[in-house]
Amino acid sequence: MKRLFLSLLAVGLIAGAFTAPASAGSSGRYIVVLEDGVDARAAAGDHARSEGARVSFVYDHALKGYAAEMSAQAAARIANDPRVDYVEPDLEVGTFAQTLPTGVNRIDGELNTLAKIDGTDERVDVDIAIIDTGIDLDHPDLNVVASTKCSGGGPFSSKCTDGAGDDDNGHGSHVAGIAAALDNGVGVVGVAPGARLHAVKVLDSRGSGYTSWIIAGIDWVTARASTIEVANMSLGGSGYTTSYHTAVKNSVGKGVVYTVAAGNEKKDVYGADLRFGTSDDVQPAAYPEVSTISALADTDGLPGGLNDVSTAFSICTENKDDSFACFSNYSAVATNNPVTSTGAKIDLMLPGYRIYSTYKTGGYATVSGTSQAAPHAAGLAGVYIARNGRATSAAGVYSIRQALINAGQSQTGPNGLTTHDDPDLNEELIGWASAI
Repeated sequence: MKRLFLSLLAVGLIAGAFTAPASAGSSGRYIVVLEDGVDARAAAGDHARSEGARVSFVYDHALKGYAAEMSAQAAARIANDPRVDYVEPDLEVGTFAQTLPTGVNRIDGELNTLAKIDGTDERVDVDIAIIDTGIDLDHPDLNVVASTKCSGGGPFSSKCTDGAGDDDNGHGSHVAGIAAALDNGVGVVGVAPGARLHAVKVLDSRGSGYTSWIIAGIDWVTARASTIEVANMSLGGSGYTTSYHTAVKNSVGKGVVYTVAAGNEKKDVYGADLRFGTSDDVQPAAYPEVSTISALADTDGLPGGLNDVSTAFSICTENKDDSFACFSNYSAVATNNPVTSTGAKIDLMLPGYRIYSTYKTGGYATVSGTSQAAPHAAGLAGVYIARNGRATSAAGVYSIRQALINAGQSQTGPNGLTTHDDPDLNEELIGWASAI
């Protein structure tokens, strides 16, 4: 049955009626998802000619469809095309804003025998995509092997622009270093040192963008799923978008492990209603197919707790050493979760406070957030895959996620937290590098 999404929630199309939401009406941005077997480029071309749709991206791999700017009336007519499955608004999204970094030290990254963190440049044999603001392509501490720009798009841009994924914000470069900075005796070192990085720029210089750009990045990664084993998304927004979820689901089905930030709103990833697929979800953190990561606060790279109290985000007042980060989202329930975690929807907790890492223009910076926690998990997944082999299906992805969960450390154990302040009743394990 044809579906037309009029807001962040799926609303049934009744008698062809269409009422555009305020957000879609003002931006004129939509995502059109086609029925199976439809030629996406041909349909987009037809709609461009007949309805004046200004097509930006055409999707072929993570889903069949396209993104375009058009009037609300044109979107309603396109929704009635028998080739179209559904049309939904294109939502705006954004980032969650060689010293041994405290985060790598806190999870015993230097003790992992495959990572071999010792100042000698021996690279982990794995490919990690950073779906973010891009990566500093010339940073001497990062092994960037490919890049693409999916932010912005252009008139009938059927694909992202390869080679153009340089970072003009800094967020993506910071994330990349946490996952995979080189073990070369300078700067910092990542959890999976020297892993081959693929810069997928889906957010602009402000760290913001649209769902259609992120889907284009996921589509690009999915087309290269035989090469890319892990993808990190330290980004998010509120709501539920079917096309976005479908793209992630299909990419995971190709064997790509997705690690994502839980978010920095100090709330449940399912929102106040604790239900999946509703307008107050945090996406993609709420998707069952991804490994969602919360943040712990640590200031010295060691368990034990210094009782250091520091201002973090405006949403909360303080973080104590070795505590659940006061800004981190959490999960009281889990819906259709394909793995078993003590943290419900949250797979693992990893360091996300005062993390020192690579930055744009060859620099380094200290940043806090679940955006910093998630790439620690991407690095863990990369090390595990380099040792044990990659996934080729969703089942294989879930097996890897479960293995990383099983290797975790309890919040109440000797390597756990000093301040026990997990805001829900589900205490996720702390990701642990030396155990994989």
